[in-house]
Amino acid sequence: MLFAQVHLDVPLDGPFDYRIGSQDVAKGAIVVVPFRRKKIVGIVEDVSDETSVDERKLKTIESVFNLDPLPACYFSFCQFVARHYCARFGQVLFLGLPLAVRRVNFSQRFSETVFSLSEKGHREIPDSVSPRSFGKKKLFELFQVEKSITFSEARSVYSTARAELARWLDEGWITVGQRNQNYEFTPTRASTHNQKDEIVIELTVPQRAAVETVADNLDAHQVWLLQGVTGSGKTEVYFQVMAKTLRLGLQIMVLVPEINLTPQFESRLRARFPEHQIVTLNSSMSDRERLQAWMLARSGVASIVLGTRLAIFASLPKLGLIVVDEEHDLSYKQVEGVRYNARDLAIYMASENNVPIILGSATPSLETYFNFLEGKYKRVVLNERPHGPSPEIQLISVDRAFARTIAPEILKSMGACLGRGEQVLVFLNRRGYASALFCSSCNWIAMCGRCSARLTIHKSAVQLRCHYCGYQSKVPDQCAECGNHDLIDLGQGTQRVEDDLRTQFPEASILRIDSDTTKRKGAFKAMRGFIANSDVDIIVGTQMLAKGHDFPNLALVVVLGTDQSLFSADFRATERLYQQLLQVSGRPGRGEKKGQVLLQTEFSQHPVYQSLIHQTFDEFAQNLLTEREDAAFPPYCYQVLLKVAAKQERNIWNFLSLAQKEAVEIKVSGIEVYDAVPSPLFKMSGFYRGQLLIQASSRKSMRGFLRVWSTRIDGLKDNTVRYVLDVDPLDV
Repeated sequence: MLFAQVHLDVPLDGPFDYRIGSQDVAKGAIVVVPFRRKKIVGIVEDVSDETSVDERKLKTIESVFNLDPLPACYFSFCQFVARHYCARFGQVLFLGLPLAVRRVNFSQRFSETVFSLSEKGHREIPDSVSPRSFGKKKLFELFQVEKSITFSEARSVYSTARAELARWLDEGWITVGQRNQNYEFTPTRASTHNQKDEIVIELTVPQRAAVETVADNLDAHQVWLLQGVTGSGKTEVYFQVMAKTLRLGLQIMVLVPEINLTPQFESRLRARFPEHQIVTLNSSMSDRERLQAWMLARSGVASIVLGTRLAIFASLPKLGLIVVDEEHDLSYKQVEGVRYNARDLAIYMASENNVPIILGSATPSLETYFNFLEGKYKRVVLNERPHGPSPEIQLISVDRAFARTIAPEILKSMGACLGRGEQVLVFLNRRGYASALFCSSCNWIAMCGRCSARLTIHKSAVQLRCHYCGYQSKVPDQCAECGNHDLIDLGQGTQRVEDDLRTQFPEASILRIDSDTTKRKGAFKAMRGFIANSDVDIIVGTQMLAKGHDFPNLALVVVLGTDQSLFSADFRATERLYQQLLQVSGRPGRGEKKGQVLLQTEFSQHPVYQSLIHQTFDEFAQNLLTEREDAAFPPYCYQVLLKVAAKQERNIWNFLSLAQKEAVEIKVSGIEVYDAVPSPLFKMSGFYRGQLLIQASSRKSMRGFLRVWSTRIDGLKDNTVRYVLDVDPLDV
């Protein structure tokens, strides 16, 4: 008897042993197994004729999906992810599977019954079919041409095929089986070299140098940092290197940080490489769409796989190049479940496959920049725009009393811009109408009852909303504490800015783009079309518009409300603010128009703003690295954060105290254990939250420590808390 070691998507250490019945089960097979009182999907890691479990206690695999087994390289990749991020191997294995494949009814939903001709049928059917039976002859001829056919295909050539198929099945002339509807694809575009790959683009000298440097080194692993000012043509460098990779018959993985950036990037890829199969992978796709893309990628049919962070788990058998656009973006870090960083995993994947990887950014993360300075990465620089200078950045100083309004100078510039028929983007990374509701009498502030966060006023819905847990309530007409009716709305959000601008520019067409207005599928794509077609005069938007979008008629960007990030307790806040501001500053002036950026601030002499207007990223980054080194912060150390949540506050402190005690007892050099503290947002969705920071001087020391500590934490077995180990956290 054979036994299978099966991994399941459950919070328990596997694998679990199962008996193999009459089915053929291979390593990497996806199966349905009984688990406790239900049936769930499992992944077979190994098959053997031995088991350490009493055979009488073992259950039997119920069915096997009609899919090619997962390749060995996928298992080794997931093993690395599990080790590095202290996650269960079984749960990591399922990260790369489309939702359709994780469901036990996959075969019923995504397969169809097919008939195939048997050897006996080949021999006996010709003699049994009358020459005058044209329908039966057509049916037999179809079987000879096709490997397998469906009932509808059979009926298309012989209207009474149902009865004939039943008779042939009884005679043993045909066999019946299942075929996945989205598995055997005919590509809509052949993956062959075509003259379209040779589109001639006039490159700048820096672009040409970058392409030659990277494209001449496609036969070995190397991390290339492509650092270029916004609008310098990084995408064109990607495309030129990709064209050479495709000519070698290899596949390419392209990662973008957000779903909203996918449509524009995809349309450019399809226009540039029309003869190659291109698929996208992201969480907004339907089950069937994602299943189809996943199968095309793993079969090698798809030449280019474009996706967000989850695409890193796609298996590409002919991988030749990885591109990570906007590599500095925080969205590459998963914030729920397994806390992986797709950029870092892409670098590991490129190394394991001995292929090059391009990390593109105008403002590289300090970790990436540090690795370049250390000689681990190589850098190519694009320091100019192909079609004119970078936008002029001007600081508009305002007093605190006027910080919530838009400065007259800015309104004047906006009016002049609109008068020339040009577009304006007003950037404010805060949705809603006002950030708080305040009582002028007793200083009460409307707070969320489930989170330690202020409720945001949403004027259009006349609601107070929590942006963390989704709680909603009506805007009160009096103070909940003292009954005072004089309630004041504090701060500004995109709704308030939109209202103010409608008053200032009543004839202008104004479009607000934030997560409130783009909830409906396809809404953002439609809005982007309105902007591109110049159907909109003023765009009010959040960070959704800060990167990756190209609007030719956009001439002016106004930046509001960034000062609060200057004084954050997060040591990465300054770096993130600079990255965000430089990204949004790169939106205007991408066509023939000269671009301008007006940044409204109370602190115009702050080093962040001064570096921004002088475009001195290298100097700014090196100053930040000096501060990080003095404070012993990443990238000069390695961090892990134990995050704990519980309904009762005392439970998190009890658990963190035990975890801290275990950590102190582990004798590994270079490890520093900090005290447990409340999380930055102490309460969220009804759970109190605390954290414990571990810091190490080397990656080797951290890995040795985590091997022991993670096991001891699991051994604490406290059902009153939820916890996760966040390796290389971005929100300490």
